[in-house]
Amino acid sequence: MEIPYEVKPRPDTGLWNAKVGIWLFLASEVMLFGGLFSAYLFLRLGANGEADYFWPEGVLSVGFGFVNTLILILSSVFVVVAWLQLKLKNFEKFRFWMILVVLCAAIFLVNKGFEYAAKFKHYGIKLSDNSIVEGHGIDDTIRYEGIKEVTIDVARFNGEFLKYVHGEKPKFREILSTDAEGKPVLGDPIELSEREVRNIEDRRNDDLRKEHLAENDLMRSLKAKAMARQRLGQPISKEQESALDYNIIRWLPAMGVKQLSLVAEKEFLIQINRKKLRKSFPDSVKFRDQTSLKGTISKLTPGLYLEAIDRIDLRATDSENPETSSLVWKYLGRESPLKSQSEDGSSEGDKDHAAIGYNEVEQKAKDDSAPHDPQNEAEKAKKIFLGLREDVLAKAKAKDKEAEFGKTLNHSVLKWKDEDGEVLDSHAPILVPWDDVKLYSNFTPKWNTYYAIYFTLTGLHGLHVLLGALVLLYFAVFGKKLFDKDPEHMANRVEVGGLFWHFVDLVWIFLFPILYLM
Repeated sequence: MEIPYEVKPRPDTGLWNAKVGIWLFLASEVMLFGGLFSAYLFLRLGANGEADYFWPEGVLSVGFGFVNTLILILSSVFVVVAWLQLKLKNFEKFRFWMILVVLCAAIFLVNKGFEYAAKFKHYGIKLSDNSIVEGHGIDDTIRYEGIKEVTIDVARFNGEFLKYVHGEKPKFREILSTDAEGKPVLGDPIELSEREVRNIEDRRNDDLRKEHLAENDLMRSLKAKAMARQRLGQPISKEQESALDYNIIRWLPAMGVKQLSLVAEKEFLIQINRKKLRKSFPDSVKFRDQTSLKGTISKLTPGLYLEAIDRIDLRATDSENPETSSLVWKYLGRESPLKSQSEDGSSEGDKDHAAIGYNEVEQKAKDDSAPHDPQNEAEKAKKIFLGLREDVLAKAKAKDKEAEFGKTLNHSVLKWKDEDGEVLDSHAPILVPWDDVKLYSNFTPKWNTYYAIYFTLTGLHGLHVLLGALVLLYFAVFGKKLFDKDPEHMANRVEVGGLFWHFVDLVWIFLFPILYLM
């Protein structure tokens, strides 16, 4: 049976089926993106500089976003030209223009990929006084030494910590009990693994089950004797009396062993990225499978290391004079003791900074063939920060206005030109002790609300671009058969796809100013 109004419009609406459908779909899309845009605007306009959070500004490349805007606008023009070629019954020209549309979509998505990659390589550290440093080349390696005691959550154990044992893996002994003097009674040495833990669990649970069943049998026997003596009016013992109140409970898996305590035959150390841990303390560490190890943090990994900072933000600091007393100045210029301790004996200090996220301009400012003095770099970074602060204050004073708070304590420290024309550039490292690290992350939703919204909106829009481009590509590659059969039907399909594509373009035209310009 032929479906009516696939090509010819309905007399009551003046539209054919697919066009009604796409407009209804686009109405729902308007509500979706309209709600997201409204939520973003309320959050943005309501961000008045809370004590622990300031809204990021100028973190996206306006030029990059503008190029992507032009690409999408151009693709919308191309899709109209492609549709027009169908109306003129010229399929080959339609295919040419439609492939250009798909190429524009591909360029847009590749550009977004570069933008996303830059965010993944860019890191921020919030210190305990709420000061913030941003930069590239994070190293959150943490090493625990002198480990002997290990506590395992049997149900969750997956052997994760064994992968991070530095050097030879020791054998372990299970703590079975304690003797009269309180010393642990140890089992035989074992090669610890997930399978071995399961074997121990089965063996321990089997022993516990037998003990439980034996106790049940004993209590049943005592209870029966007590009841028999009561019927005869005879006195019962305290043991029999307690048996009368005892509830017989069947064995349940939940009654099995939950934790295992182990002792290593010799001390060992682990080395791991801190973000892979569940908890980290000065004297112990807990993995995501709840395995707990007792040890001390090595002097080689005393804190979180950022190889080259590019921005310092002191707006939310607790200090009354953050420009002079912030923790940033205390730790700026310190290098990681582990920096030159790579496993192959080579120095990690000579690596190309392009690999850790610098762009070309930043790379030029640093000559990796001539090692920089970290303390000298730190002094230059502080001088740049204070110089930029003075510039803001001087400009405000010249206009007889009060300087904006947000602009006095938040500056890029990559480069600055002073009044004498001297150009300073800095790529100072920073080593923040673990106790003073409040939060650290790359520029992803974990870092702040702005990036959560940014990735949600641009990711959802990018998905629309990808799916729309695939549909349009299908028309270009496989549409010849339908075109030969019914050119008008093919033109209607492309028109529907074009309407969706125009909507995708319109969404970006709204996204660009609110994300890149506000």
